[in-house]
Amino acid sequence: MRDFNLWICIFSCIILSSCTCNRGHQPKKEIQVAKSEVAVDIVRFDKLLFDCDPNHLEEDLAKLEKQYPLFYSVYYNNVLNIPSAGDKKMQLQVMSDFIFKKSMKGLYDTVQQRFPDLDFLKKDLLIEFANYKSYFPEKPIPKVVTCISEFSYSVFTASDSILGISLDKYLGPRYIYYASVFEETTFMLPTFDKKYMSIDCANVLASNIVPPPDDKSTLLDKMIAEGKILFFIQSLLPDKKENDVIKYSDAQLKWCKKNEAQIWSYFLENKLLYDTRFEQFKYVKEGPNTYGMPKDSPGKVGAWLGWQIVQAYMNENPNASLKQLISITDGQKILSESKYKPKV
Repeated sequence: MRDFNLWICIFSCIILSSCTCNRGHQPKKEIQVAKSEVAVDIVRFDKLLFDCDPNHLEEDLAKLEKQYPLFYSVYYNNVLNIPSAGDKKMQLQVMSDFIFKKSMKGLYDTVQQRFPDLDFLKKDLLIEFANYKSYFPEKPIPKVVTCISEFSYSVFTASDSILGISLDKYLGPRYIYYASVFEETTFMLPTFDKKYMSIDCANVLASNIVPPPDDKSTLLDKMIAEGKILFFIQSLLPDKKENDVIKYSDAQLKWCKKNEAQIWSYFLENKLLYDTRFEQFKYVKEGPNTYGMPKDSPGKVGAWLGWQIVQAYMNENPNASLKQLISITDGQKILSESKYKPKV
């Protein structure tokens, strides 16, 4: 019995130590909205579009435009980059080529095989939208519309009320054509996975609410803005793994945590925090690694550090809401009140 209890203890410790869920402080909610109070409405526009009859394409497209006017406009003009003004016959031919050419038919078939249903996404979005409504009661629960963009987009918005998801950007990192299409950004391939779909939805919702830094902002302001977006995602999807929120591998997140003090020292010693040059975006943008850091560093280390500062600030201000955090545009204020100081 003693040996059995010992193994139970060891097993429990392993479970606790291996759990990578976010268990940090969650911001104060404006209201409490349960999952049962929200509905996830997903329109498979990809199926509707590719089911168009080639002999009656103009009429079928007109029906889709009438049924989904706002999404259709954004998809047609901004995603497919077809101008609304001009030769209508030529525009119709462009749409015909997009829908009926052999390569697109193959891509469509792959999307349908990979995503015969989106139950996994609905499960995540119920949590995400319930929290979104809890933090921002005035915002509508967006309708989700899926499409194919020929690898142009992942998630985009068509106003506050519609989220567009391009399913062909989530076919898995080993999808046969990704490596050639994204030849210059192969480091992004691991992120083309369905597990990031709801995270990307939260990212877009956050980006529409968190004010972007202006041209005269400091690197610290940029870091804090990126940190707010990551904290926003974390607040909407609190059960997602920390490395998935920022799209790091386990090893990349481990590297950041192990070297947090050194990263902070690098920014301080090189007097980067208050640098206002636009080029300082290189510390917070996507990349195979971060400028000035070792080759085994992940990209956007500055964004990760901004996230740690924001988390520290919210831990110091447990009664602050997500709205209150977002309203503070002075990065220095958040840094000062966070009492952020990484352990060596």
